[in-house]
Amino acid sequence: MREYKRRFLLVTIIIANAFLILVGRLWYLQIVRGEEFEKFSLDNRVRSIRIPAPRGRILDRRGREIVVNRPSFDIYILPEDIQNPDTLSSLLSPILGIEPNTIRSKIKTALQKSRFKPALLAKDINRDQLAFIEARKSSLPGVLVEVNHIRRYNQGTLGAAFLGYMGKINEDELKLYPDVRVDDVVGKSGIEKGWEVYLHGKDGYIQKLTDAFGREVKWSLFKEDLHRQDSVPGSDVVLSIDLDLQYAAEEALGDRRGAVVAVNVNSGEILALVSHPTFDPSDFIKGIDAAKWKYLLEDKSSPLTNRATQGVYPPGSVFKIVTAVAGLAEGVINSDTYFYCPGRYKFGKKTFKCWKGGGHGSLNLHQAIVESCDVYFYNVAERLGIDRLSRYIKRFGFGTPTGIELNEKVGISPSREWKVKTLKKPWYEGETIVTAIGQGYLSATPLQIAIMTSAVANGEKLIKPRVVREVISPDGKTLARYNRQETGNIGIEGTIINIIKDALEGVVNEPNGTGRAARLDEMVVAGKTGTAQVVSSSVSTNQEDYKDHAWFTSYAPAGNPEIAVTVLVEHGGKGGAVAAPIVKQILEAYLKLKKEGSV
Repeated sequence: MREYKRRFLLVTIIIANAFLILVGRLWYLQIVRGEEFEKFSLDNRVRSIRIPAPRGRILDRRGREIVVNRPSFDIYILPEDIQNPDTLSSLLSPILGIEPNTIRSKIKTALQKSRFKPALLAKDINRDQLAFIEARKSSLPGVLVEVNHIRRYNQGTLGAAFLGYMGKINEDELKLYPDVRVDDVVGKSGIEKGWEVYLHGKDGYIQKLTDAFGREVKWSLFKEDLHRQDSVPGSDVVLSIDLDLQYAAEEALGDRRGAVVAVNVNSGEILALVSHPTFDPSDFIKGIDAAKWKYLLEDKSSPLTNRATQGVYPPGSVFKIVTAVAGLAEGVINSDTYFYCPGRYKFGKKTFKCWKGGGHGSLNLHQAIVESCDVYFYNVAERLGIDRLSRYIKRFGFGTPTGIELNEKVGISPSREWKVKTLKKPWYEGETIVTAIGQGYLSATPLQIAIMTSAVANGEKLIKPRVVREVISPDGKTLARYNRQETGNIGIEGTIINIIKDALEGVVNEPNGTGRAARLDEMVVAGKTGTAQVVSSSVSTNQEDYKDHAWFTSYAPAGNPEIAVTVLVEHGGKGGAVAAPIVKQILEAYLKLKKEGSV
């Protein structure tokens, strides 16, 4: 019993001493250093500092960088720390080049939203601006400098039509991307938009003890970060585009208004895609100003429109491929069917002209395709009728999406039913005549013409075009791979396709061929010219608006097709004179790359 009391007394003494030490420590902290720690608690706080995630790169088919990132020093304001908005606005205005009223307005807006969340004030400041702010941090409470990542388009405007551009996130997009901040930028068009979920990484953060000026507090109790969560970079998107061929295609089209599509006829991979005029995606990096945005929207040349996938045009004589296939398949003509062309064709009370005023004389299907005789196809159209012709228009994919991962339009696939439903009018047989040569209501995008051409080249298969090959994670894993996908079959027997292919080869290589300007010595090219009339309902003072659209669609090598190239030049004139030489230049570049083993 005595031993128990002795132990109890010892434990009591130990507890009492511990309590006295604790009380003494509290007295020291609250009384002796109370004023110091009161100031510390008022002036310091735990702040979460964002670690921005780098956006994924966009690479060409050989892994070459098209779009990457670079550092951007951005200025944020933290409303809760701003003591005098007027003074702060006056200090920052001359340095950042922003009107004081604009800064005050941003501070006010930030206060209304959340006084505890940083709000972006200026993006991508220069080194002089950064040095000024860093040197005067103590007099700029509530001003934070954050290092973010900003897009760098290595090739300038090259490929802008499919790459797209970036912009500040809106409310609808915030619902789609929950991990994104209100002042973040996201893809607004093209690849940047379509692959946003892959390209956008996940931000990390560091918890630090900072003072009212945003400076890190070094105190013995907090030698390291309170907590750290590393950011996760975005994934890389690998395109089917070949940079060298893309450059060659853009150089070949030059300053002309139009589009180019180069596609692998067997896989559907887009090797080059050009739309001109275009825009510079770098203009959107810091946020495009209202005046420039208004100019881009109102510019009559429509630089923001991807003409390759969104421009719809009458296909003109390149469509004679479809009319010829329909005529052969329906048995209204064969390869030995001859028609006489006097330069015009009378149908009812109306006379339809051939492009060759003096006429072509008597010719068969092969010659009609080679020389692009309109009268021959007027005869085929009268025999076919719109009901049978419209079935083949649909078979070749007109009037339906190709399925490409970019925004696209589908054009018009005219039929008797379409006209009644859309225009509330009956179909007139004379409209079939002009449809047969790619005029009238019929319209298509350059991409649709390229897919039509590919179907002939590969034997009858419609293959979904794609501009992305795969998505690769930061640690090198393949997250998505996009393989060949057939979307349809034109359902034409091989003998018919061979008749058409033989004629298309003649277009480029025979003496009377309309596409001889695309001829190559080292590779046999097949193709079809097109000159599409432009019908305007209003009088224009610009005569360019009345010039025909120039088309040339092709594939090569003719004996074992690999690539189809389609070129459209708006108001360019004759397809054989204007578009065919552009195709030749692109195919020469392709041939060179092929020899190097690059494509």
